[in-house]
Amino acid sequence: MAMNKYILILFSFLFVRCAANKTPELYQTYDKADYVYWSETSKLTWNDFQGTPKSSDKNYVSEIRLYNPARIEKENIFSEVKLTSLCVFDKKHSWVNKKDASDNLLLYNQVMFNIYELYARKLRKEFYSTDFEVNDYKEQFQLMSEKINLDLEKRLEDYKSDADLGNNIAAIKVWEKNINKELNELKAYKVDYK
Repeated sequence: MAMNKYILILFSFLFVRCAANKTPELYQTYDKADYVYWSETSKLTWNDFQGTPKSSDKNYVSEIRLYNPARIEKENIFSEVKLTSLCVFDKKHSWVNKKDASDNLLLYNQVMFNIYELYARKLRKEFYSTDFEVNDYKEQFQLMSEKINLDLEKRLEDYKSDADLGNNIAAIKVWEKNINKELNELKAYKVDYK
């Protein structure tokens, strides 16, 4: 009986060690050739917008595609639930009409990217302050993610409205300052993307 316990503990240790050395699949999905990971030190440039413009309409000058993918993993019944969450910019599906590319429009898009990062941090904060149940951690995470995503959508609507879709530079700068302050308040939940 003691030998069976020893073997079970040994196998559990091996599963945990293998999991610790594995690069989360989520990082493999978003390769750096096609995506820009959010960074405090590196900002978006117009060169990152590599998609083909969809319109020449003067009211539709650029498009930005951003994602906040998140995934949870639980390697075995003895391990804790682990979160991998990212904030990425899609180069191939983001574009700008070159004649309309301005510093103000780029800042508008950068602030939007920062808002996505802010909500990735809010998800991490919520995740790390939650005591997950053994049997319903997936459901808990799903509810948590849905709430954070709804809050993100509302915040983006407010930003786009206040910033007049990039035309109101004064509002963009106010948002930039406020979002940077919030990012700093949640710096404990910042991750260095691979």
